[in-house]
Amino acid sequence: MTNTKSIFEVYAHEYDFITNAAQRESYHAKEVAALIERFKPTRALDAGCASGLTTLLLARQGIEAVGLDRSKPILEVARRTRGPESKAGKGLPISFVAGSFEKLPAKMNQTFDLVVCLANSISGVGSLSNLRLSLKNFHNVLRPGGVLVLQMLNYTAVTENRLMPIKATQNGKVVYERFTERQGKSMYIYVTRADFGQTPPQFEIFRHQFDNFSPSQVDGGIRRAGFSSIRTYGDLYMKKRFGAKSRDLVVVATRGAN
Repeated sequence: MTNTKSIFEVYAHEYDFITNAAQRESYHAKEVAALIERFKPTRALDAGCASGLTTLLLARQGIEAVGLDRSKPILEVARRTRGPESKAGKGLPISFVAGSFEKLPAKMNQTFDLVVCLANSISGVGSLSNLRLSLKNFHNVLRPGGVLVLQMLNYTAVTENRLMPIKATQNGKVVYERFTERQGKSMYIYVTRADFGQTPPQFEIFRHQFDNFSPSQVDGGIRRAGFSSIRTYGDLYMKKRFGAKSRDLVVVATRGAN
């Protein structure tokens, strides 16, 4: 049965273990450093921050970083583990706020040099109209000359009706496995959780469905929002050219002077 709640709600307190955040951190820190080196922001919005790893990495580089997410459970984790009162975030210019891309407050307008929306977070908006509204809001919150970096799964490169393993991770005696499957434009995320610390071992399976957007839909929404200088890549280092078989689509777009 498909769960109507996302992984960010059902597994918020285990999200870092499921996604192997501790091991991903050093690699992702290099990606974030490359973004900062290229765009030189002073204030950044991490849209769809989840447990706040990207937000923290931005703040460690001296960037005033605001993490935003629609899931309150995952934001509780972000604040506790990486917020300004936590050991990791203490003394850093970091904050977390609840909200959706479709309803960003007007007080945010023209307050950021950089908006990052990574790891397919944009798929959470759910509809083409919400996609267009979200991209317009990202444009609004950027200062003139500010940059949007949008990373999403290129679902057309995923073989249809075939389970694709993502990662297996372990936390003590609990083992997690993640898979994805494509059926048309719909994507399914599966998480299996096996707790071998109990007798007998306890198993559970989670499945969540979402509809992804095509590269052309995203490009159209970005242009419609008023962005200029739109470029596409296959990775966050912006070294790989985007192609039909690229796993990720990374779109970089600039807000004009007006």
